Amino acid sequence: MAGSWSLIGGIGLFIAFILTGSPTLNVLGNAAQLAGEALFLLGIFRFMGRQLPWWIVPLSVSLMVLFNIHYWMFDGHSDFLMGIYSTIAGLLPAQAVWLLLREKSDPATRPARLLVGISLLIYSAVTLLRGYLGYRDWWLDAPYINPYESFSYLLPYNFAIPALVMGFIGVTLMTMQRILANSEIHAEQARHNALRFERLLGATTSAVMIVKTGLIQDANRRLEQLTGLSRQSLLQQPVITLFPSQSRNLIEQHLSRAHASQLDVDALHTSGKSFPAEISIAPLSADSNDLLLEIRDVSHRKALEQQLQLLATQDSLTGALNRRAFNERAQQEFKRAARYQQPLSLAILDLDHFKSINDSYGHLAGDHALQQFAGLCRRLLRESDIFSRFGGEEFVVLLTQTDDAAAMALLERLRQEVSKLALQQGAESFGLRVSVGLATWQAGDQLDSLFKRADQALYAAKSSGRNRVISWTDDVHARLADV
Repeated sequence: MAGSWSLIGGIGLFIAFILTGSPTLNVLGNAAQLAGEALFLLGIFRFMGRQLPWWIVPLSVSLMVLFNIHYWMFDGHSDFLMGIYSTIAGLLPAQAVWLLLREKSDPATRPARLLVGISLLIYSAVTLLRGYLGYRDWWLDAPYINPYESFSYLLPYNFAIPALVMGFIGVTLMTMQRILANSEIHAEQARHNALRFERLLGATTSAVMIVKTGLIQDANRRLEQLTGLSRQSLLQQPVITLFPSQSRNLIEQHLSRAHASQLDVDALHTSGKSFPAEISIAPLSADSNDLLLEIRDVSHRKALEQQLQLLATQDSLTGALNRRAFNERAQQEFKRAARYQQPLSLAILDLDHFKSINDSYGHLAGDHALQQFAGLCRRLLRESDIFSRFGGEEFVVLLTQTDDAAAMALLERLRQEVSKLALQQGAESFGLRVSVGLATWQAGDQLDSLFKRADQALYAAKSSGRNRVISWTDDVHARLADV
């Protein structure tokens, strides 16, 4: 465009020179026309992605200006000046013609490139021929002829300028062909990217959807599997319908945020059943209100976490709490008892002569006996009571809101039920007996002190013949002290 406007400006100045005869307008007109041709050629180089030969602009303009000024200052020959102008103008397109005709890496613009190359080749040949005629008339000192009567003057107007105009038209066609080719490439890339995006969505194990203003705009097939709904029925539906009512306010809060967030909630299946899910919400792009929402079914992970929690808190053989879990829950009950002055009792249960069961019937029989005993305890105890296996055949139970008398009645009933158990090992049967030591919470008690008194009561039960429940009293303490 710069070359075109410079060329048009130079022609305008030359027309003004013809009307006024001003030497300045003549110099400026010729210089502007050559500058326009040089800039036009630079545009072709830029279009072809080649390094720009900037030097041709100042070189061609400065040469023409020098010869043009010499012509006016020293009364030079007009045919010689015309030869100089034509030589420069004819040589300028040479590099561009070579580049246009031999380029093969851009097949989309080849037809237009050939048109431009041939047009510039014709322009260059006609212009150089005009220069040759000018040099010849100067050398032969031919008489001056008016431009509109001179063949050498009329030659470029009849052939060179139309060829140059065709070159401009060809450049326009090249540009249009390049735009169309790029559009096709971009369209193909967009189609490929869309196909790749769809395949990525289909390959992921997460349900992925695009959400705008709370409505589902698009989703992958995994969402159908998680929800039991077809993809078509999900489109334009509020995303909160995929979650139970108690989770919807939380989902809406996270959807309204402008940054990524993650949360764990339950999601709904079309059957009405819910499943644990991990939700990730993130903006699709910085300049869009669309959100990318992922739903991952974490039922397996939650089940594993629950299993690990059980392994960390329960005895694997009997299902009773382990010592660490018992201590944590017991500390809470101690605080509650101290605050509200509620009764609290602790009992240690020890199976009598349990080693003889292992020795006589084997460890499998012993394990079975422990399981049966623990199951009986859980059936007789309340949900609020804390039942634990401390190791081997020793169990501990913390009886909440239970005084000494109520605890004695419960534990005596438990002892009797244990005595009724009939366990079978092959053709032989055997039973269980249990000794129990009981201590009731007193002001200022800690778990260790209460446990110590219950242990003393258990020792008294074993010393008194086993298979009995003894509660710690001052008399028990005194008797043990004497022993």
